[in-house]
Amino acid sequence: REAYKARWHDWWNGIDDEEEEPMDAILAPPNATPALPHGAMRDAVASCGYTFLFNLLDYSAGVVPVTRVDAAKDALPAGFDVKKLNGVARGAYRFYDAQEMHGLPVAVQVVGRRLEEEKVLAVMKRVEDALEERGQRYRLLEV
Repeated sequence: REAYKARWHDWWNGIDDEEEEPMDAILAPPNATPALPHGAMRDAVASCGYTFLFNLLDYSAGVVPVTRVDAAKDALPAGFDVKKLNGVARGAYRFYDAQEMHGLPVAVQVVGRRLEEEKVLAVMKRVEDALEERGQRYRLLEV
């Protein structure tokens, strides 16, 4: 684990690539889908790699809601066949239903280095400000 953390540290600092600048944060999805029904994570747990990695690395992270599921826009395409997906994707999409999930929050995960929670919070605030500047402010109580 420590060797893996050291490789990530080097990558984060741009040590592996002379042209790269060190990063402040990573924006990533927090999960493969919006919230699933109670008990569904038994089948979808393998799709949580978006968070497991940063837990292993002991990095700071926070989640910022940015929009909501829209039943029309987020519906799976006609002919989408869950059975044709790999095991991880099958578990994630087994319970996906845009109609049932309509109005649930969709978020981004802000990841920072270990012990840089303040920087993660600052980036999360910047994401919120950027959404507000575009008139896309996320409102928790509005459906």
